[in-house]
Amino acid sequence: MSKSNPLERAFTLLDIVVSSGRNLSLNEIVQISNLPQSSTFRLLSNLVESRMLSFDSGNKTYSAGPRVERLGLFVTGQSSLKDVCKPALDHLAESTNETSFFVTASQHGNTLLDYTVPKTGANTYIHPGTEFPLHATAAGKVIHAFSTDAPHALPASYALTAYRTETQTDLKALQDLFVEIHRQGYAINDGELDQDVYSICVPVFLRNTLAGALGVVGPKSRMLRNGLISSPDLANSLRQAADEISVLFK
Repeated sequence: MSKSNPLERAFTLLDIVVSSGRNLSLNEIVQISNLPQSSTFRLLSNLVESRMLSFDSGNKTYSAGPRVERLGLFVTGQSSLKDVCKPALDHLAESTNETSFFVTASQHGNTLLDYTVPKTGANTYIHPGTEFPLHATAAGKVIHAFSTDAPHALPASYALTAYRTETQTDLKALQDLFVEIHRQGYAINDGELDQDVYSICVPVFLRNTLAGALGVVGPKSRMLRNGLISSPDLANSLRQAADEISVLFK
């Protein structure tokens, strides 16, 4: 190995961690690679930042990251939607400390495909649910807004059930809302189906076709305390994850 080539050294460290089949500490990686500890730490930090590796702050060890896991799926030919989404869901759950989820869109109704709760953090998490009304959930709203060329239109037989006082049931207001969701690229649910539940979703397109919605859900009070609701970073993180899923699912 040419120790003067940073890229080659980074790939070597990546190979050491992934091929080990277990989590490795910094000292173990230094011993195996024979690289200086300062250089090893710097390269590992870059690999973690790019999500090629994951770092467990609890036991101070490194393991394969979500990007490596997704690449592995395609090398082995395992490219089901659930497999492709799983690393993205894991990353979103860990970075937000809330539940991440994916809802598939179909003519027969929107269906929860998969969800992930974080491994560390709070003890109570919100299940994303099994029903996604298009006027009262972030997933339902964003799927409807992007599933038609006329996002303001509603099915003639659709019942605007008032689940809570926060549920929007005014037809004109909903039509305007769907147009706005289509413009901004995401939808939220602010206690419209269940009390103190906040979620945000973005659309996911596979091969130029709407496949569903990717989102995060949690208690509004906790998400407010953690700055997730006021920050634009959450919507941007969801868009980035959705784009990665779209690119990888070929």
